[in-house]
Amino acid sequence: PIRIFERNLPMTLNEMKESLLSSQQKDAYEKYQQTFAARPQANATSGTTMLGGILNRIAGIPYLLVLVALALPLFTVTCSDVPVAEFNAYEITIGGDIRTSSVGSLDQIAREIDSSYKNQSTHYDASPWVAGIFVFVIAAAVFSFMNKAVLAIIAGGISVLYIWITFLVGYFSCRDLSTSAMGMISVSPGAGIFLSMLLIATALIMNIIALTHRQ
Repeated sequence: PIRIFERNLPMTLNEMKESLLSSQQKDAYEKYQQTFAARPQANATSGTTMLGGILNRIAGIPYLLVLVALALPLFTVTCSDVPVAEFNAYEITIGGDIRTSSVGSLDQIAREIDSSYKNQSTHYDASPWVAGIFVFVIAAAVFSFMNKAVLAIIAGGISVLYIWITFLVGYFSCRDLSTSAMGMISVSPGAGIFLSMLLIATALIMNIIALTHRQ
């Protein structure tokens, strides 16, 4: 009877034991695949190598140095090929009095040439929108330090456009003087623009190289 009963069982105790071990091993293997084997694939699509991270962080330094470059003249006003006025980004942003700023010589020449200018105000208005240059430059530096190359590139590119837009606005604002008695006036980019472009270009190149170093 015992033998008959054992034959009617679906599987023996040894077979059940082997089946249980096999099932546990399979579950353990699947958990290993989910936790460890799939991890490198995720890093391959979203991570960067150590070199890429270092380049991104170093790129933040030139972005911050742009804040120093913006203290240099963004554009220079010349009269008969002689520089008479220089505007940097900080002066344009906060405005000021011509007599106490770097454009004092322009005020003096204008009053000597055009008598009607003597009665005009020497104050020039602030342009708060120019502060956007500082915002995007700082944002690019922060994104670089956070190892977010794509966002740093976008912020750096916008800061370049912002700087040139500021120059063009200044150029067309000063152009009216060229049609008055001071017809010898011309406006040209200053050292601040060229140094800013060099620093931003250096940082952008580092960000782009970092993008090519993904795991």
